[in-house]
Amino acid sequence: MSLLEQGNVDEKLTKLVMELRRRGLRITAQRLAIAKIVFENIKDHPSFMQILEKVRSSMPGISPSTVYNNLQLLEQLGLIKSFDVAGETRYDDIHDHINVVCIDTGKAFDLDDEEVVNIIKEKLSSKLGKARIRNMILYVECGASGPG
Repeated sequence: MSLLEQGNVDEKLTKLVMELRRRGLRITAQRLAIAKIVFENIKDHPSFMQILEKVRSSMPGISPSTVYNNLQLLEQLGLIKSFDVAGETRYDDIHDHINVVCIDTGKAFDLDDEEVVNIIKEKLSSKLGKARIRNMILYVECGASGPG
């Protein structure tokens, strides 16, 4: 992980702690460990099971419901968002971008082309009035040339 990415993770953890305090919610080691793993792996669009496995590598006794409930809380706090790929929930960063899902491999990656995102927003706004994009998911056949 680069220094920039680590700084982003630390920034998100700080924001989480501040929001938990503001809402009167407990700041637990489990909650922080789950959030850190999610923030560190967000570009890979981790699934619940992938997150659970990573958390269990450092906290073997953590329950699936604890992980699930904390993922729900992170989403409610607006720190992450989720989307489904072939019936599996994946977790993602909240910035506006396009998620590209390879339907033949199940891999997902971000298309962070601001110009393309803005064009889509403009097209939607012209048809719907003021529209806010929450999740854009593009399903494609990637074949052997899909992302590694």
